[in-house]
Amino acid sequence: PSAGDLLLEVNSEKKATQVIKWREENKSKEKALEDLQVIQAKITEHQEVYKTQLEQRRKLGRRKLKPTGPRQKELQEDNEIRVSIVLKGDVDGSVEAILDVLDTYSGSMCKLELVHYGVGSVTLSDVELAIAFKAIIYTFNVGVLNDAVEKASSSAVMIKKHNVIYKLVDDLKEEMEKKLPTTEVEESLGEANVLEQFLVTEGRKKVPIAGCRCVKGVLKKNALFRLIRNEEILYDGKLESMRHLKNEVDSIKTDLECGLRLADPSVQVRPGDIIICYVTRQQSQTL
Repeated sequence: PSAGDLLLEVNSEKKATQVIKWREENKSKEKALEDLQVIQAKITEHQEVYKTQLEQRRKLGRRKLKPTGPRQKELQEDNEIRVSIVLKGDVDGSVEAILDVLDTYSGSMCKLELVHYGVGSVTLSDVELAIAFKAIIYTFNVGVLNDAVEKASSSAVMIKKHNVIYKLVDDLKEEMEKKLPTTEVEESLGEANVLEQFLVTEGRKKVPIAGCRCVKGVLKKNALFRLIRNEEILYDGKLESMRHLKNEVDSIKTDLECGLRLADPSVQVRPGDIIICYVTRQQSQTL
């Protein structure tokens, strides 16, 4: 203790421990209260800054409210892929949180158009707006008025209800991906090395046959074949014939030899050429 400190006398060591513990708890409570006041002050300051910035963004048209009727310019047909939405939430905080997530989307494959957003139940005017812009209505913890339900049902307007923000966003992402065109992807089935070229007589003419050995995967007669020589593609197309031991077959497995006749008889193969067997399929794109 320092000079001038107050000393208290108690009857036992147990009592002294209780007093010390009580004083430490009070001191911790006082410190927590002071920290809470500082935190509250910082939260208030942050909210004021956020509100100011939000108002400035709105004045600049960042989330400009769409008119209640369609504008001719916006209804003109174009080739741009887009998904238009109407968003309704229970409170401003929920709507702002969803808008903040939507603002992070910057993809160019599909445009996201926010036609209208607001607080409260879905009304008839919301549905009419969705009809005009061919939009999907997304709700967060709000209902749909009866006349709006009837109008949406008769006009085939989708109303998607959610109460979890990330599920709403995932749903919207799926709707946008449905709009994307599929892409053609290539899947390699097998590979063969050309051992030699020989000619066979067919009618009155001789046609070239590529004597090959399958070195990887499987060769399928109904697939596509690509002839490569020194990294240059000489042929890309179908087969006319696939034979193994003079028998026409539908497939050749690894380590088996075969004779491949390309659909284009003018293509000449050489020993060392590589033939790739592959198929193509359509695949959905993702954002």
